Order: sequence, then C-alpha cells, then structure tokens
Amino acid sequence: MKSIQLQNTTHPWRNGLVVTTGLSLFTVLASLLWSAGHAEWAFVLAFLTVWLLISLFWSNDEFNEESGSILARIVDHNFDQMHERLEQLEQELDQVRSYGMERNRRVA
Repeated sequence: MKSIQLQNTTHPWRNGLVVTTGLSLFTVLASLLWSAGHAEWAFVLAFLTVWLLISLFWSNDEFNEESGSILARIVDHNFDQMHERLEQLEQELDQVRSYGMERNRRVA
C-alpha cells in the first residue's frame, strides 16, 4: 500500500511559521475584542488560539526536530567562531609575551 502524504515536508518550519503567524493574528483579534468590551468572545478566541497552538506544537514532530536542528547548527557555528577567536587571541598573547621577553633581554 502507498502511504498518502498530506503535507509538504520539505520545510516543515515554514508550515509552523504560517500557523503561528495565524495564531498570533487570532491573539491580536482577541485583545481587540477585549478592548471593545466583548470579553466573552475574546475569551473564546484566546482559548481557541492557545488550544490550537498547544495541540499543533505537540503534534508537529517534524517542526520540533527541524527547529531543534537549526538551533543546534547555530550554536555549533557560534561555538566554533568563539573557539577560533580564543585560539587567535592566545596566539597574539604568546607573540606579545615573547616580544616582551626579547625586549627585556636586550635592555638587560
């Protein structure tokens, strides 16, 4: 049997971005309803927004995995840059120390 693929899984983070943007819009609409004095409808919309966000977040393992791997790559890249910069600073410090020792020998 062939499995049916319901959604495009090449970039699951895009789907998550679209969904969370829509849910953010619902949150803004809920706050506008609250400000306009429609507290019961604002509560319904806010509750629906939170419920959808939690259920989609828990059910979208691909998005969680993709976003985690993106974050891990960013952290690895930053640590690599910090490590390279530390090595460069250590080399410069060694050069300054050796220059200072040679200068002290010449003076003595």
